[in-house]
Amino acid sequence: MFVHLVKAGETIASIGRAYGVSGAEIEQLNGWLDDSLVSGCSLLVPSPVPTTLLTYPIRAGDTLRKIANRFHMPEKMVLASNLITAETVVPGQRLTLPVPLFAKHRMEVHMRWEVQEEAHDLQTLEEAKDSISSVSIAYALAEEDGALRMPPFLSPQLVEELSRAQTCGLLLLTMADGDCVDRLLSHLPSRRAFFSALRSKISENGLIGLHLEMPEMSPQLRPLFNGFVRELSLRLKRIDCKLYLSVPAHAEDNPEHLRFGAYDLQFLCQHVDRLVWKADEVFGRLEGPPMAVAPLHLIERSLRYALTVVPRQKLLLGLPFFGYDWPIPYRLDRLPTLILHGHCDDEVLQPKQICWDDRAMSPMFHYRNEDGEKREVWYEDVRSLAAKLHLVTQLKLAGISCLVHGSTLESKWRLLKDTYSIHRDAQ
Repeated sequence: MFVHLVKAGETIASIGRAYGVSGAEIEQLNGWLDDSLVSGCSLLVPSPVPTTLLTYPIRAGDTLRKIANRFHMPEKMVLASNLITAETVVPGQRLTLPVPLFAKHRMEVHMRWEVQEEAHDLQTLEEAKDSISSVSIAYALAEEDGALRMPPFLSPQLVEELSRAQTCGLLLLTMADGDCVDRLLSHLPSRRAFFSALRSKISENGLIGLHLEMPEMSPQLRPLFNGFVRELSLRLKRIDCKLYLSVPAHAEDNPEHLRFGAYDLQFLCQHVDRLVWKADEVFGRLEGPPMAVAPLHLIERSLRYALTVVPRQKLLLGLPFFGYDWPIPYRLDRLPTLILHGHCDDEVLQPKQICWDDRAMSPMFHYRNEDGEKREVWYEDVRSLAAKLHLVTQLKLAGISCLVHGSTLESKWRLLKDTYSIHRDAQ
């Protein structure tokens, strides 16, 4: 597949004619009709060879023709992938260039899934099943006394459908609050009760392991957390189960940092099967100012640090399959709303233009809601995803871990299936 960036005045039919495919094929791939097209939005187009997107910073002296010749592609492919003309190639600007994949890499595509409602969840699983290797079902909650509260929408039918789809399931678990973290890490009877409850719940639901995602922890807990993860890993191995651990993305080892100081990567990576590098809730944060939710340049910087410590075959890049809709002007007391389907989301009014932060490789737009309030939306689409998949392939990571709140654009699953040979050995 090829990612086409829509220009003003284009229709699905005109785009199809340009690529020699039918408009119906494009509609099926993307789930859109003409009234969803906006200048700057991204469309998947069928192509004989799958592609990812390389980001290229324009240099002094570059022209459209020189760039196209350097990367052995027609000029029209460069134009199709970017909002430029031959006259608007400016040094410092970043382009996306389609890179053909003549051999698919085997990758794990893991989904962290916040299930919402059984009927919708089953539809999401049906859309995603051919594009994912494993699913962590959110969220189980550990209490101070070691008791476990299971995800409210984890139904027997959902577990059965996971098995039918040949997709292994893990329990995505967090802890109730800071007091609970302190208790479970330091109080032996509570920890034993937790391990006993965990073993029972994993067995009851036919899961293959645990995915641990901690709330914010004091850096002073670093030694205790190391010991907890080591013991947890040993107990899971005894019952032939796996351990995934989420870690907030960062670019240095600072044991005093309030957000990531508790994570001793060098120690932890020895005791987990997968380390999920959470780039989805670190940069564009729920409580933060409007910005790209997963900026490519910051992700790359953090991953290059991670690879100095973590074996690449254990590392999954955590990516958001959602966005945020912020009220403008930004204030700390006004949180954004969650956006699941980009500019087509039912919660937003369709914009006239989608803009791109080319360094972050993220789309954004402004609109006014029905009350006249100005809003700013940052999200992820197939173009931003294709650029991040290129980075994952380039760095030879184990794969990606996508965070899904209920549902997402179906075109993202189609892009993943087209790009990778889905690795299912975790089963």
